[in-house]
Amino acid sequence: MIRKKRLPLGHLALYGWLPSPIKVWAYRTFRGYRIGKGVKLAFGGVIIGEQVEIADGVEIGLLAMVMGRSIRIGRFSSVGTMSYVACERIQIGEDARIREQVFVGGPQLPESAFTLGSRTIILQLASINATKPVTIGDDTGIGGHCLIFTHGAWLNALDGYPVTYEPVTLGNSVWLPWRVFVMPGTTIGDGSVIGANSLVQGTIPPRSLAVGSPAKVIRSAPDFPKALSPEQRAEMVAEMLAEFERYVSYERTRIDVRGELRSYTTDKGATWRLLWRRSTADALAATRGDTVLSEVPLNDGERGTLRSAGVHWLDLAGRSRSVGGSPLTEELASFLARYGIRLPRDG
Repeated sequence: MIRKKRLPLGHLALYGWLPSPIKVWAYRTFRGYRIGKGVKLAFGGVIIGEQVEIADGVEIGLLAMVMGRSIRIGRFSSVGTMSYVACERIQIGEDARIREQVFVGGPQLPESAFTLGSRTIILQLASINATKPVTIGDDTGIGGHCLIFTHGAWLNALDGYPVTYEPVTLGNSVWLPWRVFVMPGTTIGDGSVIGANSLVQGTIPPRSLAVGSPAKVIRSAPDFPKALSPEQRAEMVAEMLAEFERYVSYERTRIDVRGELRSYTTDKGATWRLLWRRSTADALAATRGDTVLSEVPLNDGERGTLRSAGVHWLDLAGRSRSVGGSPLTEELASFLARYGIRLPRDG
């Protein structure tokens, strides 16, 4: 009675094989999708929906499928190779990453929804059942092989067996390492960490560390996470930058340090500059194409000046970054993400 849409062979045959620029044009022209600039759709990568909005810089990987009645994907997000995302309503924030072979789907209801916040990541082979709404907040990480379920049913309910249909909510800055199993009806508060191989059911308070099967809270605020002094933060930033420079030097990049200004020259001869601003006394003496790494918050006027001058920035204290960036900006931002530092884009 109801047409099943799990494998859209007709759509794949019509659009899947097209080169990315032609596929984007066809989607805009024939299906009315709103697609931004710099969107890339790999071979076999398709988007199928009635209301579709894809922002600038989105990437859909090889043989990846995104299907729903309503689909919105924010700037610079990506869906990896052979991932499958199917839900009635799909909303993905900016700079979100769904890696390879991730499954989001399951039996659908009118309220089925998958909401993924900005700067989130879902690693390989994770599986998410979104029969009831699954909401994942900003800056949250889902490790590989994690399982998130909103329904549990198999044996006959008329024989007394339990049948459960309940939504799952993960707050902002939640971390699920590998192989965490989240049961229907679970809520995990902002800033909480779940131990690997744990089974989570019920409510985990914000800023808690919970481990085990079932998961039990073993530490919580104000003892978790540990508070750092300004001196400790400054020391950590210095260690991160030193490690970044060790990494790029290994990749044949030459570094020239002159006070707060550092130049990075690749083996291909390209050079980019970084201004390391450690206090408000340091001048923003950067020129077009440079990147500012700031340990103190940039105010609105300073961000406006940098924006007008074509200078990129990574503001660690103010938690912001420029919309775009040079290869150095992007490389450093990606490296800082190894330490859990993800910065919202300007605008």
